[in-house]
Order: sequence, then structure tokens, then C-alpha cells
Amino acid sequence: MIQRGGFRDLLTRLCIGLAAIPLFTAAISGSSAQERPDRADSAPAPAAANSNTLAKLPALLAARYPAIRSLVLARRGCVAFEYYKTGVDAQTLSPVRSVTKSVLSILVGIALKRGYLRLDEQLSELLPEVSNPAIDPKVRDITVRDLLTMTSGFGLSQFGAKAAAPPSEMWQWTLNRRVQYTPGTHFNYDDDSVNLLSVALARAVRQNLKTFAEQELFHPLGIANFNWMADGNGYSIAADGLSLTARDMVKIGLLYLERGRWKDQQIVSSDYVADSTAKHNDGGPPSKAGAAYGYLWWLKQTGTGLDAFFASGKDSQIIYVVPELDLVVAMASGSDIAGGSVHFVNDVVLPAASMTESPPTCVGSLVQGKPVQ
Repeated sequence: MIQRGGFRDLLTRLCIGLAAIPLFTAAISGSSAQERPDRADSAPAPAAANSNTLAKLPALLAARYPAIRSLVLARRGCVAFEYYKTGVDAQTLSPVRSVTKSVLSILVGIALKRGYLRLDEQLSELLPEVSNPAIDPKVRDITVRDLLTMTSGFGLSQFGAKAAAPPSEMWQWTLNRRVQYTPGTHFNYDDDSVNLLSVALARAVRQNLKTFAEQELFHPLGIANFNWMADGNGYSIAADGLSLTARDMVKIGLLYLERGRWKDQQIVSSDYVADSTAKHNDGGPPSKAGAAYGYLWWLKQTGTGLDAFFASGKDSQIIYVVPELDLVVAMASGSDIAGGSVHFVNDVVLPAASMTESPPTCVGSLVQGKPVQ
């Protein structure tokens, strides 16, 4: 984290760098069968002029990005900017798609902190069903870490959590797939493995995952307005079933920006936050732009070489965190935007933020407990 006094200089450097360095596109994660990632060959988003500030951003969004439902930017623990298109406000829920995966990662971290499970714990220790002789014996060796890093070893999915009301046998079906690769060795973006992790976590904490999330994560962060779809057996669909407001998306990012701490409470350990946003493999499809993968979080540097990590999903949903800038961006959109959400953040939002006063003007409090200087 940089010193507060250096924030304006760093943002100015960011703006200059964006004019000199080609912008990149990174993956929009989500349902591997349904979601279109950001691509290097996608049509680039229109660049924001250097004179564009956050104050001028609403007009730009309304004119050029009609699909964007909401955009919230937080700096120094408060809302520095927020935009809502007509018919949407701060209380409007949006389906965050595969951002749900990153929330599941946080819940795993909380469970680890509470001693409910271990990263090296195998499915054979969590799900007695894997001992069925009809199931590939390699499934028993898959660990929690393998599921977090999308390296379970399962081959490509043919089924998945795609329907609004998935069948009750969904998660059991995932166990009956063949393990194509040695667990822990091959990245395969797999919704079904994430839903399997949801079941394993619910078994480990011995309660409904939605209830666990309410008690251990959402309530401490002041998140009361949300929806989380479940399958026919009541297991939360962790691949893409969560709906949140844009402000609450920002809270998720701020929790990780603060290394797992919210006000005076350590929600998830700082070591887990660092581990989950560190590179564990090179990632792969649906990413076409080289974004690496942590524990259900994507990571890649900004266009000016600053470390960033993000949760992303279908239709350009994103929570984007740049720790060195003390900045979190959250966006909900009705459909994919030109160039993709990561490109948009780098091409439009960060330059606008760089031309805005520092310290920022707070337009709303997130009750983070972090003083504005």
C-alpha cells in the first residue's frame, strides 16, 4: 500500500502511462459454456480523453455504454463515484454471474480460519459418496486447493449449472465424470467443480452455505440485500448464482483490499487473502489475454504495470482491485460491453479517476471504518 501523500502522483503516472502503453484485455470469467471472455482481438472501448474526470463520466456512460447498469468506485474506504442508469439505483440487485466464484473463495478462507477444513483436504474426507466403486477413484484425491485453482483434473463439462432451477442430481453428476488429468496439474475452467466445492464446504461447516455466508461474511459487511440461488437439494450454486448491489460488490473488493479486515474485525486471514490473489497457475480459457489464476480470483497487472486482481463474470460484471492505488471498481452490466470489462476499467475508469481530486470527495459511506484523509 502506498503512502497517502503519494496517491495523486501515482494516479498521474497512471494516466500518462495509459497514453503510452497499449491497453490489454483480460478474461471475463463465468460459465465456460455460456460466457464470452474479453479478447485481445475484441473491438476496443472508446478511449476517455485525459480531460475526462469522474464528474464527466455519467454522460459518457449514458451515451456510449448503455448496457452498464451501475458503476461504483471506492477510494480510501468510501464511495468516490457511483452511476446508475435509469431504472436502477443503489438498492437494485444484479446477477453477478461468476463473481460468485470469488465470493465462494472468501467463504472457503473463512472456513479455513475457523478450522472447518484444510486446503490439502481431499474429497474422500469430505464427501463419503466418492467411495462408490462406480466413481473414478482419482476423484477421491482431488483437494480443496485443486477446486479453488480450477485444477481438479475433470475433463470438459457436458452438463453444468446452467438452468434457473438445476436438477437435484446436479452435484452428484459431477462426481461421475472421468478425471482426465492428475489433480493439481491442469487448469480447466469448470463450473461443475465450483459447485462441487460449494457442496463440500457446506458439508464441512455443517450448515446451508447461504446461512454461513450471511453469518460470517455478509452480516459483518452490512450486506442484507442479496439473493443466492440453490439447486434442488438446497446447495448454493456457487458458479454463478449470486445477486448483489453494486455497493455491496465494492464491499467485497474493499475487504480484500484491506487484506481480510473490516472495521475492527478480521473476517478472513490476511495470509489467505494474499494466497488467494497470488498466481497459482497461468489460467487459460475463457481467458484470451494471459490473466493468471489464484483461488477463484483472476490477476494481471494494469496497463501501467500495477498489480491488480479481479472477480469477473458473464455480461461484464466485475470487481476490480488495485491495491497500490487504494482503489476498488465494481460494475454490473446487462450485456458485454465493447472490449470487455477489464479493458473498460483501464481505458475509461482509471484515467477518469486520475484526473479527479485527491483526497476524493465521499459521496457515500460504506461503513468500512477507514478514515478519509
